[in-house]
Amino acid sequence: MLRRIKAEQLQVGMFVARLGGPWINHPFWRSRFLVTSDDQVEQIRAANVHDVWIDILKGRNLPTPATPETMETEPADESASNFEEELELARELVKTGRAVIGSMFSEVRMGRALETNGALLLVDSASTSLSRHSQALLAMARLKAKDDYTYLHSFSVCALMIAVGRRLKLPDAEVRELGLAGLVHDIGKLTLPESLLLKAGDLSPAEYEQMRRHPSAGYRILNEARLYTNIPLDVCVHHHERVDGRGYPFGLHEHEISVHAKIAAICDTYDSLTSPRPNHQAWSPARAMEYIAVRVDTLFDRRVFKAFAGTVGIYPLGTVLRLRSGRLAVVCGQNGNEPLRPRVMTFYSVPESASLPPEIINLIESEDSVVAFEDAKHWGFTDEQLMEMYAPHVS
Repeated sequence: MLRRIKAEQLQVGMFVARLGGPWINHPFWRSRFLVTSDDQVEQIRAANVHDVWIDILKGRNLPTPATPETMETEPADESASNFEEELELARELVKTGRAVIGSMFSEVRMGRALETNGALLLVDSASTSLSRHSQALLAMARLKAKDDYTYLHSFSVCALMIAVGRRLKLPDAEVRELGLAGLVHDIGKLTLPESLLLKAGDLSPAEYEQMRRHPSAGYRILNEARLYTNIPLDVCVHHHERVDGRGYPFGLHEHEISVHAKIAAICDTYDSLTSPRPNHQAWSPARAMEYIAVRVDTLFDRRVFKAFAGTVGIYPLGTVLRLRSGRLAVVCGQNGNEPLRPRVMTFYSVPESASLPPEIINLIESEDSVVAFEDAKHWGFTDEQLMEMYAPHVS
């Protein structure tokens, strides 16, 4: 049983289940712990933590009776959440993620050793969000501005790798390390000149060769951090390897590449293609999926792609489709056994060049069908606008 108290009420002997406020600044990397000293109490109070949830079954309670407003039944991490509610939580988590990753990368740029405690907290928060609703964080993380690409790309890849790792039924501890690997997979780019990373045109052969060194540079940074497992190092140095041997830096072939690096290869490519970058206009999710799908067994691993497609869908949430009826529709749900016939919400008539009242259609039960996928921007819609329309209809 959880009880919410103010940080000023915290006492030795209480069991902390959750900390409120900007946890990025607090010194406790564990999400749950028993308070055993006055020093811990003072550190929490000094860290700008506003509220504390204590578990009164595992530790000391306040002597005053709790009011209904302060008592909560402890929610299981795996409990389901409404998509719209989880979107709001995901929005805040993405903001926090940008701050955590920005701080972590700044420390590395200044020559300091990588500190992963905050990163692991972020991984755990992402994992919990994905447990409550499997799609909300993935949808929110895809909405990123060009200026935020460096930070939010890392967070998006983290979330995707967690989701795919679960789909492949990897052990929980391994999935957690996959999440951390996603956060730091591109950390070697911090050693490259900003002018190279922000260049709008094509890279010269010399610049491309310089860019290809970032996996090895990242490996050196992570090696100095003395991480608990080798998964983040493996992913960092091998996420550009390809199953036919055409990747870099070592030109490894399929059997030489770990499943973790194969997961990273697809998640990194998908998010890169669907994100705005200095030299790249963001692709639609369906176009990115098509790009990856036709390169299965040459660049990407088939088993991992099936898990990835099962996670985000052949037509991912938010994809705009043109139907045979001449209507545009946005994907708002998947049909597991029929990935090419999702649940959609129609919103625009192409023949009439006019918006339509929203209508939910399950293409499994409809005579209408998909004839093409579209780019929302070509029809005057942003991904954010579409999300506001379809979010109430996501199950």
